[in-house]
Amino acid sequence: MSKKTALRVKIVANELNRKVAELLKEDGEPSSGIQMRILNFIDRKNHKEEPVYQKDIEHEFDIRRSTASGILQRMEKRQLIERQSCKDDNRLKAIFLTLNGQIKVKENICKLEKFDKQLIQDISEEELETFFNLLEKLSDNCKKIEIGEGRRTT
Repeated sequence: MSKKTALRVKIVANELNRKVAELLKEDGEPSSGIQMRILNFIDRKNHKEEPVYQKDIEHEFDIRRSTASGILQRMEKRQLIERQSCKDDNRLKAIFLTLNGQIKVKENICKLEKFDKQLIQDISEEELETFFNLLEKLSDNCKKIEIGEGRRTT
C-alpha cells in the first residue's frame, strides 16, 4: 500500500489551517494562522526588548521575502503592527506590536491553547513525543532531498 506521506501531511496541514482560520475569524474578517504566529513571535521578541526585522520573520517561519512582505503589509493595514526606522540604518525597519496587536495576541493565545488541548485529547504523552520526533525526521529528510534537473514533468 502506498502511504503518500507528503500528501497526507499536506491534507492534515490544510485541515489545521482551515480550523485555525475559522477559530480566529473576527467580525467576518479571517485572520490567517501565520499572521497570529507572527504576532506571537513579535510579542515574545518585544518583551525581551529584542528588535524584530522582516528578515527575522522570514527566517523563523521559513517563508520567502515576498510572502513575509505581504503578510506584514496586511497586519500593518489592520493596525496590528507598526514599523519604525532604525537610528543606525534608515533602510531597516523594526517591527513592533500596536496596542491592538498586543490585545489580539492575548485573545488568540487563549483560543489556540484551548484548540491545542482539544486537538491532542486522547493522545498520550508518549504518542505525542513519537509524533514530534517523526515530524522532525520528516523535515530533516525533506531538506536533504535534491530535485535534479533530470526530473520528469507531467
